[in-house]
Amino acid sequence: MKPKRKSRGQFIIIAVLLTAIMIVSIGALMHTAVTYYKHEPWEEYATLIGDIEVNSARIVELSLASYTSPGGSQNILSDNLERWQNNLTIIYPSSGIFLRASNNQTYKGSFSSTASADFSLKITSIGLTGYKFSVSTALNVEITKSDPTLKEITVVVTDESGQPIPNLKTSNFQINGTTPLAVRPFYDPLKILVYTIQYQGTLPATLDVMDPRGIHATGTAS
Repeated sequence: MKPKRKSRGQFIIIAVLLTAIMIVSIGALMHTAVTYYKHEPWEEYATLIGDIEVNSARIVELSLASYTSPGGSQNILSDNLERWQNNLTIIYPSSGIFLRASNNQTYKGSFSSTASADFSLKITSIGLTGYKFSVSTALNVEITKSDPTLKEITVVVTDESGQPIPNLKTSNFQINGTTPLAVRPFYDPLKILVYTIQYQGTLPATLDVMDPRGIHATGTAS
């Protein structure tokens, strides 16, 4: 019976040693992980990613403003995005930042101007791949009322989210290339911000609206 007791004792000792080794190994692994995450500047990377998204949206906005201005080039968005992608690799040479834009398009129709692009971001220094975001910007104008007798046009001006754009003044509107006599903002019964434009001349006429971002939307008022 003694050999069995000795064998059983050896097994217990081995089990205890294995358990101790596992605990030490897990402890070392946890220490390494905590140390890694403690020193890795994740807040800086999150800020960097946020800045890239914000500036990408700004590039799309500026491109749409340029495209909808008189003489604007239809290729302006593609050209600006290409320069933006190249500049990022120059600005952050050690971070391994690769930004790619796709499905970028601009549109200029009757009282509607839009621009959009899809982005894919890669940062090799932190192993970030496949990060995607999209940008869309727009200016839309809806004529809700036209009164030739009073020479007034009432419009609703909204952005890409469908929200009315506030603080527009006479300098934001043109009718047949001329600044209107007056522009009065007010809220209609549905609590939607609208603008009444008082003009000279007769209809139909070309109405051009420019928002604070410099984006134009143009169409025929009749």
